[in-house]
Amino acid sequence: MKSLTAYQEVKQKITEDLVRGRYPMGQALPAEKDLSKELDVSIGTLRKAVDELVAEGVVVRRQGRGTYVVEHDLKRLLYYFFHVVKHDAEKKVYPKVELASLNSASASKEEASKLQIKEGSPVWRITNRLSLEGRCVMIDQITLDKKRFKNLTRTDFIDRTGSIYQMYQAQYGQTVVRSSERLRAGLAGKQHAEWLGLSPDSPVLIIRRVALGLQDDPIEWRVSTLNTSQHEYFSELVA
Repeated sequence: MKSLTAYQEVKQKITEDLVRGRYPMGQALPAEKDLSKELDVSIGTLRKAVDELVAEGVVVRRQGRGTYVVEHDLKRLLYYFFHVVKHDAEKKVYPKVELASLNSASASKEEASKLQIKEGSPVWRITNRLSLEGRCVMIDQITLDKKRFKNLTRTDFIDRTGSIYQMYQAQYGQTVVRSSERLRAGLAGKQHAEWLGLSPDSPVLIIRRVALGLQDDPIEWRVSTLNTSQHEYFSELVA
């Protein structure tokens, strides 16, 4: 097994501290001088480790103030995790999210594979309807491992003040730092077609996402169905 370099060991140690909750969301990391002394490494090695954590969206540097643990807010959600706009629009708008159902279930083979749990393990299945300008444009079907979200309730979703990822982070200590998405063409089933204002078997875009945590562990499996008659998937990449 390949051994870690000095900066990779530092990165791993900081990540482990984040997972344990030593540095809560929105809190600053210790000053470089103090943290490098604690970890017994040079400031250069520490900076290289922190550079990678910044690039991965785990922490953020604020000019003149220090380095902070990323905190989910609506701006971050729109930039990194919500990619639906009206045709040819350049500005994203946060959708209205309505909970359609929340049920306890046993993980299917696909759900188990995506969440890296055993088939048949207890999971939560959540269905949300997402609307823009008063019109339902997308259906989210979310699967969560019950071990991570033991006491999840409908109230958590209905009464939350921010995004779902904010709720994961604030109430369950589960921080989503990135996602892996695959897109494919599909056909709307009867229920989805009704919600989306389409005829059954109308063409739709299917977005399949695994949301990953601080240690690249799968936190959420999500399948979204998008009505593309007036809206499209829009993502900006920065080189």
